[in-house]
Amino acid sequence: MNFKIERDHFFRVLQKVISVIPTKSTVEILYNVLIQAKDSRLSITATDLEITQIAWTDCSVVDPGEITIPGKILLDIIRELPNVEIEFNADENNKILIKSELGEYKLSGESKNEYPSSPQIESDNKINISNDALKHMIEKTIFACSSDHFRPALTGVYCQFFENEYRMVATDGHRLVKLVNPSVTSTFTKDIIIPTKALNFTARNLKEGEEHQITISENHILFELPDTHIYSRIIKESYPDYERVIPASFTKEMKINKNDFISSVKRVSLFSNPITSQVRLRLESNVLQVSAQDIEFGGEANEHIPCSFESEPLEIAYNANYLLDLLRHFDSDRIRMTFNDSDSPALIYPDEDNPREIDLVMLIMPVRINS
Repeated sequence: MNFKIERDHFFRVLQKVISVIPTKSTVEILYNVLIQAKDSRLSITATDLEITQIAWTDCSVVDPGEITIPGKILLDIIRELPNVEIEFNADENNKILIKSELGEYKLSGESKNEYPSSPQIESDNKINISNDALKHMIEKTIFACSSDHFRPALTGVYCQFFENEYRMVATDGHRLVKLVNPSVTSTFTKDIIIPTKALNFTARNLKEGEEHQITISENHILFELPDTHIYSRIIKESYPDYERVIPASFTKEMKINKNDFISSVKRVSLFSNPITSQVRLRLESNVLQVSAQDIEFGGEANEHIPCSFESEPLEIAYNANYLLDLLRHFDSDRIRMTFNDSDSPALIYPDEDNPREIDLVMLIMPVRINS
């Protein structure tokens, strides 16, 4: 195999896939990337068996071929070179010679025969979606996923494809995010769970102002971007019935400036118990009191913020970290929070006309108030 390529082009395509390489694996070949040169194109593949990413760029192919090579070593070499022309050679014994005007570098590769093959996806379940819309939906949901691998369904984002909308839902049992995009339609109905790692990789590769196609098979999903393809296994678990935990009605409602709320919770939570991170909210006529107390160390804080609230007084407590996570993910300057009582989940919505958040709702579970 022999090809010539500009260093910047080589580095850019290698950098796209390098994060897919696992940090630890019992399968040594997964530390390698697959390099293929053919028909004036260089393609590089990385996989951890759950996610496979292929990226490509133009190059000058003198002798087509393919070989695998330790990915992070190759990235380190290419990173340190200036933008010069690189000549890449690999012989029949998998010995690699990389040459530039600065010198030459020798490495050992491995045959492609041991490298896992890329998933073959044959399905008519396809949708087109703008990069901006998908990136927005990923950013608004992925943070609420669980990291508990004993509950695998909750470690991914639940995606529901309908003829008139596309939904993404995430929860870890303490909080829940549901985002509906009515502008993305499909010719099929399907529910799948996509791993967060795959969505993170996809979000990184989404260029503004473009769109791409998503293909869904029985076991995989494929994101087809202009210069890279990302394949991911689907999490084959049953997702909980999230609609059951979302209250159908409420008896109390508060409207408040989001940034004032965030700043107050951040300050007051410094005085909360470091294990529970509990902050109390007491709602009275147009005033929100935010308080926290750490009995063990004698710390205590109380603040009052103006708000819009005209119901019977309510006292409720939350984990400050979960509450802040939700609030930070709203773009709107004002939010609306609805309650029933101190033991029921609260819903948070944007309180402004914002086309990007018009169908966004977040739920947070209360915690028992410390006596």
